[in-house]
Amino acid sequence: MEKYTYLLLNLLIIAIPFFWSFEKKVFFVRYWRGVFLGIAVMCLFFVPWGTWFVSKEVWGFNERFVTGSKIGNLPIEEVMFLITIPFACAFLYEVLNFYMPKPVLKPIQNKITGVLIFLSFILSIVFVDRLYTFTTFSLLSLFLIWHLLINRSEFLGQFYFLFILVQLPLFIVDGIRTGMFTGEPIIWYNNAENMGIRMITIPVEEIGYNMLMILIVITILEMFKVRSLTGALKFT
Repeated sequence: MEKYTYLLLNLLIIAIPFFWSFEKKVFFVRYWRGVFLGIAVMCLFFVPWGTWFVSKEVWGFNERFVTGSKIGNLPIEEVMFLITIPFACAFLYEVLNFYMPKPVLKPIQNKITGVLIFLSFILSIVFVDRLYTFTTFSLLSLFLIWHLLINRSEFLGQFYFLFILVQLPLFIVDGIRTGMFTGEPIIWYNNAENMGIRMITIPVEEIGYNMLMILIVITILEMFKVRSLTGALKFT
């Protein structure tokens, strides 16, 4: 049964958001097209990124915990992870929008964005020779600059609040993936390509990686919602 560990983790991640998508108040199923469009756009980048990193041995996968089915050199379970985590986070995002329509962090969202851009830029410069660190934080800083200066996104405050709320479940999930509870990791990381700083077993870069992954999906979802209302393809 060990080879189904990563598969079962993915199924557990998506189970509750999937079944609660049909709940009448939030009715998350109405946003599925936007969510899956966002996931598709994100995967167009993240799947090749992951494939490249496996080929460069930036990270790799323990065959003991995966079924062996692959897309390129990526286990199918890793591709599923790029679907289940954003789907669950998008579900929570819409729950927040329903029960907290006035985002508590909106008044300071630009300041938060500015701090994140600064920190990401500094990390990408200081660790320019570490492939995981450099690519993650340089791309995150560029995407946040676009949100702040070009798109002037109004939803970032709600996104940041969501991201704070999901840190504990993400920590548990990433802990399982990196061997915190299993003795051996499902996914291993080459410390020569990251800062070498771990949150127990989790590389600190995972915070930036997860933020970029989820923010791409939420951005496309917000675009989809505006398009549905106005018939025009635009961001909010």
